[in-house]
Amino acid sequence: MQDREKGVPMSLETRFRIFSMTKPVTSVAVLMLYEEGKLQLDDPVSRWLPAFAQSKVLVGVEPGGKPRTEPARQPITVRQLLTHTAGLGYGPGYDQGSPIAAEWSAFNLWGPQSAEDKMRALAALPLYFEPGAEWRYSYATDVLGHLVAVVSGMPFADFLQQRLFGPLGMTRTGFFVPPTEAARVATAYRRNGAGKLEPVGGPLATPPTAPPPFASGGAGLISTAGDYLRFAQMLADRGRFGGRQYLAPATIELMTSDHASAGAMAKAYGEKWRGLGFGLGVSPIIDHRHVPQANRNGDYTWPGVLDTNWMVSPSTGIVAVVLAQMARGADGQANRTYQDMHNQVYQAVTDLER
Repeated sequence: MQDREKGVPMSLETRFRIFSMTKPVTSVAVLMLYEEGKLQLDDPVSRWLPAFAQSKVLVGVEPGGKPRTEPARQPITVRQLLTHTAGLGYGPGYDQGSPIAAEWSAFNLWGPQSAEDKMRALAALPLYFEPGAEWRYSYATDVLGHLVAVVSGMPFADFLQQRLFGPLGMTRTGFFVPPTEAARVATAYRRNGAGKLEPVGGPLATPPTAPPPFASGGAGLISTAGDYLRFAQMLADRGRFGGRQYLAPATIELMTSDHASAGAMAKAYGEKWRGLGFGLGVSPIIDHRHVPQANRNGDYTWPGVLDTNWMVSPSTGIVAVVLAQMARGADGQANRTYQDMHNQVYQAVTDLER
């Protein structure tokens, strides 16, 4: 149901907040600029965003609990942002035991400040580690979205519209929905303490009906199943869709290969995820024996926090998208649709040979 209380069923016109499924889209935009020679992956980000030239790294704690920092020994690069190895942090709920977690939790990506002001504030926060030293999920892709705007010389939303959404036929994807389409946005739900579904209030209850102050490259897009399927199919077809080449096959291979250090996903998410890797904005399966759902080596994806997911399986040709709008329940547990879809897809496959 798109809205259970009103009795509105899901349809192919239903809009979903896809949150972190925005990240692969932003990564493709960055790689388009890379192919055009407008940036290189190992370029320092401070070349375009000077605030990142002054990055500082957490090195300890002063008496009284104040974090002790030192200037970073090397600059943050575009590649490190794409691979989440830049040392940046994330919002509430991430690593609350760290002495700098509160600073990162207090950072407001969704406030009224300009994109430039947000980037300056973010760049002033201490890094968790030296750039390139570890893997840590973060606001890195939001920085990349702003980087695309600066390097291309056009607003990030316009770049995506002109270079991706328009040509791909993703006519119902963007950072807001027109007021006339707001009723098509799926209601977000959660399970309460009694295990019963209830609508989620706050920002999730009211989709943006005007361009937001900041087009979040990490979590800002609203889309449909059909639109995102077009994007995923383009990746599956080695950067080509509808007779147009968006990225070269070699770039798709680079994007979907593992760039993370051994055991990075297990350290971040637990031992059961040891078989995951991380590429340039997507997570490839590097050992299907060590993930909690059906996969084949080389499959790749990256889900969204409201229980949305997609997958591409190069070895079988499978491309799949599943969209729900379920926040974490009162018990703090994430929903499992994003895992179950892999099992259900592979249960339907009787021939794995292409």
